[in-house]
Amino acid sequence: MIFSGGAKSEDKNVFDEARAIRDGGGFGSIIGRNSFQRPKAEAVKFLHTIMGIYSGEVQ
Repeated sequence: MIFSGGAKSEDKNVFDEARAIRDGGGFGSIIGRNSFQRPKAEAVKFLHTIMGIYSGEVQ
């Protein structure tokens, strides 16, 4: 689930936060603004990276 909230942040920071949440046993984060304020193709790539981090496919 993607919520519209949270501060806009650099990609690396968002990805690092997702890794920390995953490593701590969590399985989701608030990333709406970081995805919805991008061109569609870029947003889809960003979201696929986030999903890959949570699924363990992306380190």
